Amino acid sequence: MSWIRRGLQIGQAVKNVQRLRHIVTVFSKHGFVDVVDRLDLGKFLPARWAAYAEQQADLSLPERLRMSFEELGPTFVKLGQVLSTRSDLLPQNFIDEFTKLQDTVQPLAIEVVMATIEAQLGKKVEEVYEDFDPIPLGAASIGQVHTATLKTGEKVVVKVQRPGIDTLIEQDVAILAFLAGLLEKYIPETRMIQPRVIVNEFFRTLSFELDYRVESNNMTKMASNLAVIPEITIPKVYRDLSTDKVLTLERLEGIRVNDLKALDEAGVDRKKVVEIGTRAFFKTVMIDGLFHGDLHGGNLFILPGNRLGIIDFGIVGRLSQRSRDQLAAMVMALLTEDYEMLCYQYAELGSAGPAIDFEAFQREVRNTLAPYMGLALSDLNAGKILIEATQIAVRHQIQVPGDWMLVFKAILTIEGMGRTLDPDFDLLAMSEDLVSDLVKNQYSMQRISKDLMWVAKDAASLLQILPRQIRWMFRKFNSNDFAFEIKVPEIEGIRRQLEINGKRTSMSVVIAGLLVAGSLGLSYTQGQFIGDYPALTVIYVSIAAAFTVLFLFRNPK
Repeated sequence: MSWIRRGLQIGQAVKNVQRLRHIVTVFSKHGFVDVVDRLDLGKFLPARWAAYAEQQADLSLPERLRMSFEELGPTFVKLGQVLSTRSDLLPQNFIDEFTKLQDTVQPLAIEVVMATIEAQLGKKVEEVYEDFDPIPLGAASIGQVHTATLKTGEKVVVKVQRPGIDTLIEQDVAILAFLAGLLEKYIPETRMIQPRVIVNEFFRTLSFELDYRVESNNMTKMASNLAVIPEITIPKVYRDLSTDKVLTLERLEGIRVNDLKALDEAGVDRKKVVEIGTRAFFKTVMIDGLFHGDLHGGNLFILPGNRLGIIDFGIVGRLSQRSRDQLAAMVMALLTEDYEMLCYQYAELGSAGPAIDFEAFQREVRNTLAPYMGLALSDLNAGKILIEATQIAVRHQIQVPGDWMLVFKAILTIEGMGRTLDPDFDLLAMSEDLVSDLVKNQYSMQRISKDLMWVAKDAASLLQILPRQIRWMFRKFNSNDFAFEIKVPEIEGIRRQLEINGKRTSMSVVIAGLLVAGSLGLSYTQGQFIGDYPALTVIYVSIAAAFTVLFLFRNPK
């Protein structure tokens, strides 16, 4: 995590000038010359790219940005993938383009893979694995996966991180932090999407993906949480064969959930699978507060016996108990068409300030969601409604935490996959009983007792320290150097205006004095002349004219 903190410092952000030059060049090549100029980075821009950029004028802005990310490599591809989840901040055409970003990289040579495994595990590959397939099952920007068999005969997959990828990402995220600061400073229209906040969230997500121990811990926790649903299978982690750069997991052999033809040929009960997946999803989100943050068809497998296997836990979302209560209230608001309550929940979770026009926010939500009112639950798309409401909230300066967008996108994905597998799938109807129980639980005696216990504990702590604080306050009050400091925001503006007026008055006096001196000089008939006028008069009047121009056209500081 230390490199993340270093990445936030501008000085570290430009330590690799060659990489910064390359990034600026690529963006310029794809038509962002004007942005580079506004960021005052033109000194890194080769002139030849300006002409090349004109050739891409027929491409849309999202397309050119996606092409830039692809050319810049792993860090920027990952950034685009993270941005594809932020439909609350970016227009849909950007989301659609960023969704196309894939990790298209050349596989590592098998010699490099073997050397990495041996360096991490401290053993020869043949000492650990009975056989190891040299052809990767898949290759991505951070690592690649190979199939293998342990000495015990257990079939596994081995995830190996690319050597040096952490160093490259360290350089890139440092520059991204630097560029985010420049965007907010020089391009005010970008402040609404909060570039620095996005980069901070990206740092956090990427740092977790770079440490395979985090992923193994996520899998262990999720497996424990979902043990009550026997139809869910999460791969076993072989911790003695795993480090921060190598991860050995149980191999799941099944049918991808989006391979409908294979599912039907295998006689899979699609309706039952959808029901199992929905129960597991709502348990992880609503009850456990730890859920899979990258659900898609490639991460879900149908195993024999209509079991559902889930892989790839590099990205997970976390919700506090309060957030889970709010999400349950949101779903209940959708079920009961209480969009006013939905707005109140957004205002609470987004930490809306006092300046928010809540009536305008509520009116826009009501008008936008009005077409959904009265529809049967099976015709509603809960994920879409929540994302649309989030976009409205952002327009009203309600900033929604990133983990919530993972939830909403997951709901949208679950609904899409569910209806693909089962056309009659109704997410809200299936969740109604569970959510109702959760809402009732918020007001149960057990929950109220637990909340009262925390209130009592906080009150006891306050009573313990309050006398000490009061005594210290009076001691400060009686000291000789005690003073109140009153800050009035308007005072600074008044002081600044008085200072400007003083400078203007002084300039006016100087100009008037020069003009008076020049006028008096007209009475002299001796000395040097410039044309028909005394030299001193011409000099004084010229200086006065110059000062007048400065006075009129220069904004005094």
